[in-house]
Amino acid sequence: MERLLAKYTNSYAAYVILFFFYDLAFAFFSALISVYLIGKGYSASQVSLCISVAALANMVTQPIIGSLTDKYGMRPVNMVMFAATCVSAALFVVAPNFTIIVGAYALMNLLMNGVNPTIERMATSSPYSYGSIRVWGSIGFAVGTQLTGIIYDAISPAAPYVGVIIAMLIATFGFWGTNPRLAETEAANIEDEEDGAAPPVSTKDLLTNKKFLYYLVLQILFSAVTGAAYSFCPAFLTSKGLEASTASTILAVATLLEIPLLLFSSKFMDKIANKTLLMGIFVLVVVEMLVYGLNLPLPLVIVATFLGRHPPAIINIMTNMKVVNTIVDARQQIAGLALVKTCQSFGTIISNNIGGRIADAAGYPAMFLFLLALIVVGLVGVVFFRVPSGNDKKLFS
Repeated sequence: MERLLAKYTNSYAAYVILFFFYDLAFAFFSALISVYLIGKGYSASQVSLCISVAALANMVTQPIIGSLTDKYGMRPVNMVMFAATCVSAALFVVAPNFTIIVGAYALMNLLMNGVNPTIERMATSSPYSYGSIRVWGSIGFAVGTQLTGIIYDAISPAAPYVGVIIAMLIATFGFWGTNPRLAETEAANIEDEEDGAAPPVSTKDLLTNKKFLYYLVLQILFSAVTGAAYSFCPAFLTSKGLEASTASTILAVATLLEIPLLLFSSKFMDKIANKTLLMGIFVLVVVEMLVYGLNLPLPLVIVATFLGRHPPAIINIMTNMKVVNTIVDARQQIAGLALVKTCQSFGTIISNNIGGRIADAAGYPAMFLFLLALIVVGLVGVVFFRVPSGNDKKLFS
């Protein structure tokens, strides 16, 4: 038994289990939330309220989670959050009214997003290449998105959230088996600070970093647009006559487009400058919002969904790690990523709240035109962003 455990510890299988089942749970949790709530009789503005409260809770708690992780280490903090996620998912399933639904969803959201910065960094700190690890997350999300539509229609609308509990329990077993270099780095940093070899740093230091603050504004705009589009795209597709299962199939296929980007990330992520990467993803989202906003025929909407939904999102995840690694102190990587996540949540709060009201009053195309204006402002901001290329970091090679 001990020999089996020794082989499992820090094995490729442990990382596969973690990333596949964590993203599977994330898909169960988020893929059809707008369809689920609207199907229960709630309005688009109530959907946006639920998502906004969840994003607000996430925004408030992310810096705290990041600081706790940097202080006490990733393993104890994140193991607690994995377990708490299962409890919050169970509460969401049995919630008897909208208030408890909102509270349970917010708790589940902040916990699942709370472990995300650590998990993403683990992909660059494991003994294996980034793409070979992170690709299993995309596969898990694609499988989860597809299964969400199937079990939503075939079993019950609440069934995907039971799936969250099962998937997170299995992901916990995967997390327990990992031991990335990140843990060694954390220990070394703590030891250096105790010995006086390096001055202690705090989250406040991040707020004096002008490049980082500028970058946070760009992430607010990007996430405001992609967050609202992510929330309302399933409902937009069903409003055009598609069944929930068909919409989930389209979204699952869109997720699969992440896979080649991840597998070949070592071929381009360390060769293309940070600014160029940011410009590329902003342009893709501009095109997506333009197609949605003009309410073009369904085939074009599907193509725009394939190109503008997941490829920019996964490249942004990788670019975010690269930019933060480039402009933030090495001892503040988790706190920096958590603060970015906080700002992303802030953007999601604003856009979902305003977007839901616009959708109720004028329809989904009008909402997407509003998002188009925001992403164009962000693209202009990227043009004036002065940031090192980051190609010397070799995070993905």
